[in-house]
Amino acid sequence: MKKHVVSALIACALSVATAYSQDTGGAAPAPIIGPKDAQPLISSGSPAPAPTIGLKDAFAGKFLIGTAGDVPRGYSEAELANIKANYNIITPENCMKPMPTHPAEETYNWTAPDAMVQWCASNNIKVWGHTLAWHAQTAGWFFQGTNGEPVTRELAMERLKKHIMTEVGRYKGRVYGWDVVNEAINDNGNGQTENLRNDSWVRVIGPDFLTMAFKWAHEADPDALLFYNDYNIDQDTNYDRPTPQLTGKHSSSMLLLKRLIKDGAPINGVGIQGHWHLYNNIPDVEKAIADYESLGLKVGISELDVTATGSNSGAFPGGGGGGGTVTAEALQQQAEVYAKLFDIFNRHAKSISRVTFWGISDRRSWRSNQRPLVFDAQLQPKPALQAIIDVGLGKNVTK
Repeated sequence: MKKHVVSALIACALSVATAYSQDTGGAAPAPIIGPKDAQPLISSGSPAPAPTIGLKDAFAGKFLIGTAGDVPRGYSEAELANIKANYNIITPENCMKPMPTHPAEETYNWTAPDAMVQWCASNNIKVWGHTLAWHAQTAGWFFQGTNGEPVTRELAMERLKKHIMTEVGRYKGRVYGWDVVNEAINDNGNGQTENLRNDSWVRVIGPDFLTMAFKWAHEADPDALLFYNDYNIDQDTNYDRPTPQLTGKHSSSMLLLKRLIKDGAPINGVGIQGHWHLYNNIPDVEKAIADYESLGLKVGISELDVTATGSNSGAFPGGGGGGGTVTAEALQQQAEVYAKLFDIFNRHAKSISRVTFWGISDRRSWRSNQRPLVFDAQLQPKPALQAIIDVGLGKNVTK
């Protein structure tokens, strides 16, 4: 996620298809295109042959394979069948975020997340909760004081605690793990400090809001896995700019995680979002995983996609970057990048908790113009699908 700030889109949790914006290059989806409204996304060449096994089966016993989406409402039978065949964990794209679940202080909306948790339970699929504390898609009332006064630290803490305890407590024993804090590190830095965003939580409560958020989530469900989640934390230099730019983001993440551990936060792991493209510096990914392992943390690849066309900043449909025909050569290159990444995940399988694709098909991807997923807009497999399965089966180990 190489981000410039984008305003959050307010969406009803009951609506199929409205996704909330994050900073461009970031993890949140663009508006999901429903089956009736979707325009064809053109790929070059014939669909790849259908694999004989699902993604989750290729990595059975190693780590979970996930997807993102606010299932089941708005998903076709073909899409739901695809999910059941390929994935054993789902991250809700939007419906568990603070804005839709808690739009007003005394108002909660559980319709969509309840439906998702029930559907997943009925189909033996785990749920990964996303997300509890975030600078975006959080209603303004959290930061408004009483009688027109600025909100106090104590009141902000009380509200955040109540939100976390209520949501995590509601799904205690039914949600496998949570992204407790999302995207707290700023994009531009030198890696010498934690470089936290100067967002409302930091301004009102302070940097210790992260530690408290983890403690409250653990109190609400002691058995749930608790992760910190962020983008670009696999690298200290952003190579997507015309001139490579030092961000220090990986080094900052290490400082933050060490502080959380020292302060007694019950943190189990870190989510590397993994919004990548054809020219990412793949060795950085393995180094980041190894560094997090050295802290005794699990690693989740939490929001995986690899764009096949356009610049990495062309995230949203119509927003630039990609579109039109994708060449067979680009699809093959995409398959090779996915294979290299999954080879790394395989080598670190003992510490990888899950690998979650951010969407089930190019049509439902927040980066749909850039064809980033392993199924195309018509749910047909792309070369990347078989390449990944081959890695899981030990047939295509790429160094």
